[in-house]
Amino acid sequence: MNDIRIEVLGPLEAAVGGRPVALGGPKQRAVLAALLLAEGRLLTVEHLVDVLWPEDPPTTAITKVQGHVSALRKALAEAGCATPADVLVTRAPGYLLRGPALRTDLDAFDRLVSDAAARTPRDPAGALRLLTAALALWRGPAFADVAAPAIQAAAARLADRRLAAAEDRAEIELGLGRHREALDQLGSLLDEHPFRDRLRELHMLALIRMERPMEAIVSYERCRTILSRELGVEPCGRLRRLAASIGYPS
Repeated sequence: MNDIRIEVLGPLEAAVGGRPVALGGPKQRAVLAALLLAEGRLLTVEHLVDVLWPEDPPTTAITKVQGHVSALRKALAEAGCATPADVLVTRAPGYLLRGPALRTDLDAFDRLVSDAAARTPRDPAGALRLLTAALALWRGPAFADVAAPAIQAAAARLADRRLAAAEDRAEIELGLGRHREALDQLGSLLDEHPFRDRLRELHMLALIRMERPMEAIVSYERCRTILSRELGVEPCGRLRRLAASIGYPS
């Protein structure tokens, strides 16, 4: 059987042996996304109805779900999958997605991140390469073209995993003396995630190690201002201690 490649780290795409699969419209894509996120577990038809219509499903909702599954199988077959029913499986009371030929960029990302974590203590440069490869798999926000709320909630969790991997990469770069490379990445990430404590700490550390303590203090003051204005809180103790270590009054 040709490999079936499904990419979710960006707009949802699929291919069979390199040949693109026509995934259809938004709801059909949401069915595929939900089945993929189930990681081989059975999803009931009722669950898929809830994914597609969180409120007020039509009276024909079950029939429509069945139609989307049938259309996905047809699209797989047209792209070269010889046994689509063995990939998108019917099993009462619903469906599941499985198969040894099934590959996803999300699985590849998780594997690279896990391998990097295991390698970091003994080979940080190798871990850095693995994390760089993992982050390069992302083509944009996960499931970028699937608007179903349940899928977007899962996408938000994946975004956190992407950000954690970026933080791991920056921390390794700092440990390897690649302060400029880390700083360039951390600045843009902080623009998107100004409340993230670990990002702020790494940003300040990069500046400190580049002998730019006043800029690290400016970064800390920006953090204080944002947290006070938006959330009414102070920076965490770790950030306060780091600021105090470079002369910021406690």
